[in-house]
Amino acid sequence: MNSALTHRQIVEECMSKNTFDHQQKAAHKVFEQFQSDSRAVVVAAEMQSGKSGIALALACLQRLSLPDEQIVERKHLKDTLYLVTMADTALQDQAMLDLAPCKNVVVSNFINFETALRAEFKYQQPKLIIIDECHYGSSSDSIRYDRIFSYLETDNLTCNVVFVSATPFSALYAASNDSILRHNFNTSLVFHKTSHEYLGVRQMHANNQIVKLDEGQRDFCDDSLLRKRFIRQFKEHQGTGWSLIRVPSSQAKLAQQILLDNDIEPEQIYIIGQKLVGLEEEELSSIDEFKREYETALLFNDKLIAITVAGFRAGVNFGQDMKNTLINTWDSTISNIAAVVQANIGRACGYHNNTLAKHYTNLDAVRAYSELLDVLESRADSRDFNGLDQYFDTICERYSVRGFDRGTVVAASPEYTQSKKLDDSKTYLTEQFFIIPAKLSDPSFDFSIYTHDAEVLQAIALIRQELLADEGPYRKARRALKGEHQNWIKAQWVNGATYDDGTASCAKARALKFTAQLAAGESVEFNLIVNPGGGEKTEDKRIMASIFSIYNLSSRQDILKRAMDTEDMEEICKALGAEYDDTLLLLYQRGCYSQSLSDAKSLNAEPLQASRIRHQSVF
Repeated sequence: MNSALTHRQIVEECMSKNTFDHQQKAAHKVFEQFQSDSRAVVVAAEMQSGKSGIALALACLQRLSLPDEQIVERKHLKDTLYLVTMADTALQDQAMLDLAPCKNVVVSNFINFETALRAEFKYQQPKLIIIDECHYGSSSDSIRYDRIFSYLETDNLTCNVVFVSATPFSALYAASNDSILRHNFNTSLVFHKTSHEYLGVRQMHANNQIVKLDEGQRDFCDDSLLRKRFIRQFKEHQGTGWSLIRVPSSQAKLAQQILLDNDIEPEQIYIIGQKLVGLEEEELSSIDEFKREYETALLFNDKLIAITVAGFRAGVNFGQDMKNTLINTWDSTISNIAAVVQANIGRACGYHNNTLAKHYTNLDAVRAYSELLDVLESRADSRDFNGLDQYFDTICERYSVRGFDRGTVVAASPEYTQSKKLDDSKTYLTEQFFIIPAKLSDPSFDFSIYTHDAEVLQAIALIRQELLADEGPYRKARRALKGEHQNWIKAQWVNGATYDDGTASCAKARALKFTAQLAAGESVEFNLIVNPGGGEKTEDKRIMASIFSIYNLSSRQDILKRAMDTEDMEEICKALGAEYDDTLLLLYQRGCYSQSLSDAKSLNAEPLQASRIRHQSVF
């Protein structure tokens, strides 16, 4: 039994019995990166594609990498530490069960990280650390990662680390900039290529299995045609099956009542959760209890509905049989990409043949996730993260969804950046204004019919360049004129939230006020029109542009109207005396310097304001 060959055969048999070829290939690619001086590898593995199998294969390869004299020694057995990111004992228990065949793995979590090192690695330090669900690592409370990085950089300089996630965008976003993973660890990326049997988000999208829920339709507790359609599909389904509904925790009771009001039997409805509003403990079920109820329903050819809440833990696997009989899912989530794809639709992914189930969800988030996967797949087996942050930002803005937390944390040290309201006492008058349709449908339109001023024509070209970028125009939040050579323009991208809120400071009111004053021959301070923010001065701006457009989107997702509509555009075009266009440019040009107005303001400069926000990812 002490033969090195015997030990290696045991490990190889463990890997062949408990993992698939595609999982083993991913693990081998990781070790190829290790052998190429990469100390950290981010593994992008799609939802339910078998991350636990990849982890088991990694642990097996780690043991196989030991020399013969060590693999036969019991004190060298435990060499791999698997860490669960989330503080969820059920997930840790599941990981222990999944990795049990591999005897060299110790399973723990971030909270008990140091305890596991002291208790389980008495004879040697781990040679490999695997971190599950690494997308949680760049949230503001993930300073806990620092403990692991400190350990790897100071106490265990030879240990490799693997980060595994179906949504690893935040980790990779951080790695593309000033990440310690990139500079000190030579971080590389491995994309797990699944077998052809895999049915994931991209395949569901191609199969037309996803039903788009707009913001006004996502609340299951609001009556809608799509909700009627969802319930009808469940009721008309013949034979065994089940449906999954995800709602905010405060709405579980109401969602249950809605199903009862639609003639669904009480014994068909199960609420999965703990301590929910308006519900007694005996009215709630665990995931395991629901699975057992499903097995009972099989005996009677019955169907069930599970109601889960926003806290429903990621990572749960309902199993291939339940995925094959899934009827439909409804997700009320309006959060970021990770929250959407980790929820209902993510639970339905896997190696099965159910191409009929319908998933009512945030289609824009699904589209963004699909495109992000395409980008990662194109960078597979690479250390080139340059530009990934721009890709991610562009895709998230295109679909108007949040991608991930950037990882900005509050500094505990005196290292902080300074920002201030700059002295804007130098006052200028406004020379003239221009009201110009953007003509986005005509890329070669000649704007000299409106003006021959070179400065104004250049401003028009730069604004159109932003609106038409990336095969635009399309609705996008947080537009900006990028690059220092464009700082002479102050741009206000008017959207549904800023167009008209009934106040004197809204874009519509300011536009009508200033254009009326200028048209009447009044002197108007250019400073008042620019209204500079922190770090800006009017003297640095030569053009102020208010861009009214149906393609500007508010970044806020909690408002009813995020974009201007055609009625708004008709109204502003008519009010300003312009021909109708879906995008209208109102440009103010800076005029002469006013010494008298500047002198009157010279005593009103605001003091320096210090910020204790450190713009640095915890990665």
